[in-house]
Amino acid sequence: MAGVVFTLERLNWRSAGREWLCLPGADRLESFADRADAETMLRDREWELRRRINPFRCGGPFLHYQTTFDAARLHDWFLDAGLDPPGPTADSQAWAAVWDRDYPAMTHAQSAVAWEALDRVRFFRIGAGPPGDSFHLVVRPHFEQDPIVDPYRWQERPVGGTPYMLVRHRSTADDLCHQLFVDSIRAYLRPGDTAPAWEQPERDPFAGEEAVAADPYVRGPTYYAEHRPLELFGNGRPTPGQTKYVVLRRHWRLVSSDDFWRWCLTEAKSCGHAVAAFDTLAAADAFIAELEVEARTGPSPFRFGPPHEWGILDAGRIWGVLSEMFPINFASQWTDYTATDQLWNRWWDDAVTTMSADDIALTWSLYDRLRFYEVVAVEYRD
Repeated sequence: MAGVVFTLERLNWRSAGREWLCLPGADRLESFADRADAETMLRDREWELRRRINPFRCGGPFLHYQTTFDAARLHDWFLDAGLDPPGPTADSQAWAAVWDRDYPAMTHAQSAVAWEALDRVRFFRIGAGPPGDSFHLVVRPHFEQDPIVDPYRWQERPVGGTPYMLVRHRSTADDLCHQLFVDSIRAYLRPGDTAPAWEQPERDPFAGEEAVAADPYVRGPTYYAEHRPLELFGNGRPTPGQTKYVVLRRHWRLVSSDDFWRWCLTEAKSCGHAVAAFDTLAAADAFIAELEVEARTGPSPFRFGPPHEWGILDAGRIWGVLSEMFPINFASQWTDYTATDQLWNRWWDDAVTTMSADDIALTWSLYDRLRFYEVVAVEYRD
């Protein structure tokens, strides 16, 4: 197909203790001219992770996060593969325990059959679209911060960065990073001090807590600038001084053991993971619109808070909409139609297996102020 490249993308899985949760979005890893080559790489990368990850600890506590099969059908599927599943239960933890017990003795064929049924646990995908030009985005990195609990205490986890400038050449990116570094800590520099590496390595989100703890980059805000490769989509060669538009995926942090996410506060108004850059604001906005639609096919909107926090409807009217889909026995006019995150998310887990596609879309539409992406204007230099 002329003018089209096929891109290997890694879905946005994040560690949650012993489990893994998938947030909206994906990271572009490698591009291919031929789809068959991309699919070969996808299979290799997918199976490398499948050998390390328990699928029943991915997504959430019930089977509907891992498979489109109901519990009885998945039970029979495993029996037909010669495996010894738990009883036909929707509790993912029961399945996870059996997987831990039996996986070392599984044959490759049995593992393949099991993963075929677990069709909602995938780590990579293939994207197709026009090719972009390779550039370097210089950013000011940021770390998690809680200005309410302790405004002077930085958390260890990086949350992305604020775009500073888009450049063509690595040498230009290095020079800009060095200048930002020097400007930030000029008063503390001593003769012989050396600057850190400006291009940060790709981090494996499935490396586990020990590997994360050993990574010096996540121990604190020690870096004042960095640059990362980024594709620019547009027509013609850019001219220095032009404004380009970078699409950022916003960062969310896990705030409890119950797998709930909250918008991550930083010192910067705009901060996140750069996805792509565009020549025009209209093109960036159109791309964001596609990504926001895709994000609303995720497993549970209630993981980001109750809908009255993110919508224009009051809690009473939201209760009325949702109660038409499935009974709500934990919120009423006596509680102002509000409830805890845990209760709302449990309602979703009970209801979603009986909801139609229209019901799911209607539920997500109640979150009309929830945004996972934003666009930031930056200057271009060679």
